Amino acid sequence: VQFHWDREGQADEHTSCWLRVASSWAGNAYGAIAIPRIGMEVLVTFLEGDPDQPLVTGCLYHGVHQPPYELPANKTRTLLKTDSSPGGGGYNELRIEDR
Repeated sequence: VQFHWDREGQADEHTSCWLRVASSWAGNAYGAIAIPRIGMEVLVTFLEGDPDQPLVTGCLYHGVHQPPYELPANKTRTLLKTDSSPGGGGYNELRIEDR
């Protein structure tokens, strides 16, 4: 993670510590996992306000990274769409349409 206030950061894997990523479901050897990929914008909070304990709580869409389908035209869709690893050339999608 490259923090905007880190003026001396090198924008590489040595710039910050590894951050834990929040999950919707986390148990002992079971649950859900979605690790943000390089280049994604993430929302970071700090445990008990401690800047030495950052935690990724979500990912954000922005001008470069757009939602998988145009909004509001597809506002009734709930989905999980993955993108293949670099060079994979595909995706997987689980979609629920609630029209």
